[in-house]
Amino acid sequence: MSASLTSSPTMAKRIAPREPEALVTREVDQLVSKLLGEIKVPFGSLGTRVLNQLSDLKRILSTDYMEVPALPSKPLLRELEQIVENDIKQHMPALPSKPLLRELEQIIDNDLKPRTPAYGNFGSLGSPQLLCHLGKIFGPRELELRAEPYRTGAGLSLRGFYCRADVGEKSKFVIFVNTAHHPGAVAATLGHELGHYIYGSLVGEKASHTAFMEGAFANHLVEEDELFADSLVALSAYSPELIKKIGGVTHLKPGSADMLFSSIKDAYGMIGKSYDLDLAKGKMEAAWRVRYLTSMAHFFKLRCALYKSAGI
Repeated sequence: MSASLTSSPTMAKRIAPREPEALVTREVDQLVSKLLGEIKVPFGSLGTRVLNQLSDLKRILSTDYMEVPALPSKPLLRELEQIVENDIKQHMPALPSKPLLRELEQIIDNDLKPRTPAYGNFGSLGSPQLLCHLGKIFGPRELELRAEPYRTGAGLSLRGFYCRADVGEKSKFVIFVNTAHHPGAVAATLGHELGHYIYGSLVGEKASHTAFMEGAFANHLVEEDELFADSLVALSAYSPELIKKIGGVTHLKPGSADMLFSSIKDAYGMIGKSYDLDLAKGKMEAAWRVRYLTSMAHFFKLRCALYKSAGI
């Protein structure tokens, strides 16, 4: 008699849950393969650093963001959405006209680029006008931004950090952003650190006086303050209309790999155009291509979860 006919109901219950996990694992592997092909990361380049990044990417892709326990409460998320719309977007300096932007680009390329670090497209988010406004609304700590290219020591593994410090008679919230990264990554890092500043005002500052944005994005899924900070980036990057158009996919289930791939590809295409980012070209190392892709997938899936859970 076959084993399947003699299995007890108790054993069947223990075995049954394994099938969906195996199917999801297969879906994740299929999705990762397609994404690597999209950014032209050859399998021959999958060294230790790339494999470590792939582990983080697989965790991000397989997690159901609607079920993440650290997702902030709906009232807190709605308050953040109002802050993004009314206190961030409304107080960012207006972009110059296209002719003026082209002229400025020529000046930078021909006269300034060899001597001046590139600050990228995060200039509006880091403008003194916006930082001053946020400082008045969410003080008492004064906001201070330090943006510099940093390649020594920890090097590119350091994207940015914040620290709370007393400078003279002033209590400051200092944000450091590593501008050696691509402008799109710089913008996300700055937005994330501003999220920590706002979280401290709304919810309360955590005991740690210094926090770094580095390592695996999957680690953010277990800390409410990290997900709140990431939510500021997600809300700033994607409008509700765009999420409806692209398709809000919050998790991967058997048979949905193609749908999630299409959604992430569309989101990547939009972010790529905004920040002139093409992960398939240039001399960027494979590990950083995967890390930037993981970052985009994380912020996109989080944005879909915010839309579905809080209607924002």
